[in-house]
Amino acid sequence: MKRFVQFEPIFIRHFTTTQWPFPQHNHNYYELIFFHSGSGTHVLNNVRTKYDRKALFLLAPEDHHRISIREKTEFSVIRFLPVYLSGTDSKEKRNWNLLMDELIVNKEQLSGIIHHKRDLKKTEQLIRMIVKEWEDTGGQPNELMVHLLRTILVLLKRHIFRDTPALLPQKESVAMQLMQHIHAHIQQPALLTLDRLAAAFHLSASYLAMLFRREVGLSVKDYISKYKYQLIAARLKYSTDLMKEISADFGFSDVSHFNKFVKSQSGLNPKDIRNGG
Repeated sequence: MKRFVQFEPIFIRHFTTTQWPFPQHNHNYYELIFFHSGSGTHVLNNVRTKYDRKALFLLAPEDHHRISIREKTEFSVIRFLPVYLSGTDSKEKRNWNLLMDELIVNKEQLSGIIHHKRDLKKTEQLIRMIVKEWEDTGGQPNELMVHLLRTILVLLKRHIFRDTPALLPQKESVAMQLMQHIHAHIQQPALLTLDRLAAAFHLSASYLAMLFRREVGLSVKDYISKYKYQLIAARLKYSTDLMKEISADFGFSDVSHFNKFVKSQSGLNPKDIRNGG
């Protein structure tokens, strides 16, 4: 299989075609592909998804894909390395790393389509603004592109999680609200003890634990561990961050505890996961 390697922090293409110009391939970057018009099929990791008019796909490093065009399609393709988002501030880097981890772990929920037409329209406008800025600068990245790309990714996250339990519609179950609360605070283990969670939801710890296990099929502790491991595994696979940085980001007291946690969840050492084990 063809492998594309990109060294620039960001690279953008915009074109209309009746034939996808690239062979099936994987790559070393993240990729956003927006379909402005047209129809066809996107085959991502051997999963076929039909598109008709507007759609958006997010690809992780190592994903492989190809596109079969049925009706002439207008594409915008944004390829970027993780370093492009993170900046130099350590807190900012941690926050954007977590957002990308969450999007990659949960990207199947995006299903290629943003279902809210209003947000799809916003996303298309943002994409076109990035493309125009790229063209106007002769293919030179700038600060405006960073902010526009970040905004798009935040919009995508909105389709996976709600912001806080207080903002959730009442029809959402307690278990669903709790899952979203866990996702929002996954890097703050002190806030995810059963007692702290029970206090946040104004329920007894035993009742909250019973509700969650009944609906999700896992204990609260096991769910937190499994979700945290998925995010850590994504970081190990798709970033070059040091083990001590990843360990600190997820609230481990030292790398030794971090290693033990990863081993308990996967049977592998962090280095094995990073090396594709």
